[in-house]
Amino acid sequence: MDTRTTLFPLPLFAALAIHAQSLVSTEPMPRTALLEEFTAAGCGNCPAAHVVANDLATVHGDDLMIIGIHGGGLAAPQAGQPDFRTPDGTALWSAFAVPFQPIGMVNRQGLQQASGWMAAVSTVLSEISPVNIGVASSFDAGTQTLTVDVELYYTGEGPVGDDAIHVALTQDGIVARQQDYQNGVQQNYMHRHVLRDLLTPVQGDPVSTTAIGSFVQRTYSLPVPSGWTLADLDVVAFVSEGAAGVVHQARQVDADGGITTTVDGTAGALGLGNVYPMPAHDLVTFTFTDEAAGRVLILRDGLGRIVMQEQVNAYGANVVISVGGLAAGLYHAGLDGGRTKKVLVSH
Repeated sequence: MDTRTTLFPLPLFAALAIHAQSLVSTEPMPRTALLEEFTAAGCGNCPAAHVVANDLATVHGDDLMIIGIHGGGLAAPQAGQPDFRTPDGTALWSAFAVPFQPIGMVNRQGLQQASGWMAAVSTVLSEISPVNIGVASSFDAGTQTLTVDVELYYTGEGPVGDDAIHVALTQDGIVARQQDYQNGVQQNYMHRHVLRDLLTPVQGDPVSTTAIGSFVQRTYSLPVPSGWTLADLDVVAFVSEGAAGVVHQARQVDADGGITTTVDGTAGALGLGNVYPMPAHDLVTFTFTDEAAGRVLILRDGLGRIVMQEQVNAYGANVVISVGGLAAGLYHAGLDGGRTKKVLVSH
């Protein structure tokens, strides 16, 4: 792990900090939600919890990050199936004394069964975070190395002495076996948000300067195995109170070229709003902001090939497209020249 740190506490370097950063807002912002979902491919009750998590992701969009942490005895793969267990995942199961699956934590405020996740997420999103986090991720194909830049800006005093930065790499849209007590064994189940590795220690990377106006920059790197599909990888970064305390804020970006915000704290002009349902089986709906009027919505497959195009005619008009004829898998939708969002198709 390669880590570089730059701290600019106010008041001496206030102006420098505000103008040097480019990924994070300097205005007070709401908390975002992180759901760490403890699961397993051999867990027959877990698909029902996955539905709850995916429904919450559809409702809350970029305000909710999900990490699926496979572990426990039910995570041992059957012959010919991928192994979703990781040393970091096993360490997290141990650190939080996970008793069974499915179970999860919203912003590390205690383990809850899936029935409690919706209320916990809603509560978190109603609160203001004392610190904002921004993320940029890039991939060097020559060295097969992922590099992630993280920025923090404290708009309030950190409630504890030290905070910690955590950076996780997840993979979406992995088709493999899943035990399912309601519907029978699913041989081609789409596994989402699967934890692949941590770029930081399990206890996080400590941050000791948490006063109002503090600006923190860190850089992390990770070699990416060739067997992982780059287009399916996401980076989830979050900042917590100490090593395992409450999560202040989290962000997620694409591993290859993903970035959060600009210097003024506003997201890049996407025009593209929510995408639902996720995963989609037949029809998928796209919502838009006013920047989208007259632009073209483009859907690409995992190889970057255009599989569908649709013009956006007016502000506020949703676009509904049929994906029933597309192969199951991960696609990317975006407006011409804009950033993209992932679309999972499952049949």
